[in-house]
Amino acid sequence: MCSMEEITEKELWETELTKPESKYCPKLGNLSSAFIFQYVLVPNAVKKPEYVYINEEYYDKEKTIELDSFISQWNLTWEMGQIRNLFFEKDIPENLQWLRRFQKENVYLIPELKRNRYYAYSSLYHLLPARILLAFGLPLLKSGIWPHSLRNWIIERNLPIDFDLRLSKAFAYYIWPILNARTKMEYFSEDEPIKVLAHNLDFWLPYVNMVIEDRLKQYPRVEVENQKQALVLEKARNNIPENISVYRPLMGGSIWEGEDEAWEVLNEVVERADSRGVLRSLIDDVKSNRVQEDFSNKWSYEREDFERKLYKKRSKYKVKFVELSDTIPVIGPYSEVEDKMFWQDLMTILDHKEKQVVVLLRNGTTNLSEIGRELGYANHSPISKALRKIQKKMQDLEQI
Repeated sequence: MCSMEEITEKELWETELTKPESKYCPKLGNLSSAFIFQYVLVPNAVKKPEYVYINEEYYDKEKTIELDSFISQWNLTWEMGQIRNLFFEKDIPENLQWLRRFQKENVYLIPELKRNRYYAYSSLYHLLPARILLAFGLPLLKSGIWPHSLRNWIIERNLPIDFDLRLSKAFAYYIWPILNARTKMEYFSEDEPIKVLAHNLDFWLPYVNMVIEDRLKQYPRVEVENQKQALVLEKARNNIPENISVYRPLMGGSIWEGEDEAWEVLNEVVERADSRGVLRSLIDDVKSNRVQEDFSNKWSYEREDFERKLYKKRSKYKVKFVELSDTIPVIGPYSEVEDKMFWQDLMTILDHKEKQVVVLLRNGTTNLSEIGRELGYANHSPISKALRKIQKKMQDLEQI
């Protein structure tokens, strides 16, 4: 028999947090920061964003609410870009004091749970229609809020244990027609996941956020409410450095609603990710088997070791290593940072017909090199581990 606590949580999940298929549609909204702040500081030139995962271990029992509230407010002031440090100077929690060393950087903070990355990928999740979510065993959550607000423990406890994997497959399935409209549906068989171009959600995350911010900038600013507030704004304007403006916050509202608008947003996301034409060019090359190896010296040892082990076994497969350069860094346990260069395994494509494997890494410049060490990510070596997994998969295929 279920306890009253279990019944209550189940009822909340079914009635307050999820929707039936007949009433579900992709939907994402925004709450204006005017509910918390009287004004925002906006730099004339906003620096390129960098994303940093904050491990759940930072949420100690005594200060969980304090940290959660701070991250929520920090991200809510996205307009401020690199001057958020100035605005929150006296409010930075003790275990995030390292932020002070990056006062000139536009840092986004993302909670990383032990179970999943729902708070990171919520905006990507809410682009997907009901039929896609259900096909991949994902719940139909009610409309999302961007940016991440306070944590919801009921959602955290009730998401599938392999939420990230399911969402990655669902998102790759849904976005692929934009990238390759001629791809046959059988390529996406769940039994053959390696046939799917396994899109890295961390790659798409910054670009969906860019599109969201562009849309929110179309909203007007909240009006000044009274004379007292007008004086507060005037005082702030008289006490800020040059190249910074003081405004009332933007109004909040719908970012997208409905499958048609969400699909429009997804196309905008692809365009932002491919602003220099590199992504589409690479995809076209892969599709036509013209992809040329373009790999830096950074991974020369890993490449040689990879090839040596395969060729030692007289592998039938050719291996090509390619880099997608100048992407937006998302620093966490699956990325590597050396000096001012960020690296992450993006995707691996196994082409049975052409007997070749294409390993694609992405890179980007970062000014947050020390953060990986600060958060304990420095010794994870995720790319080397990913290459070993690919080796194992290929060796298994050779034996079939």
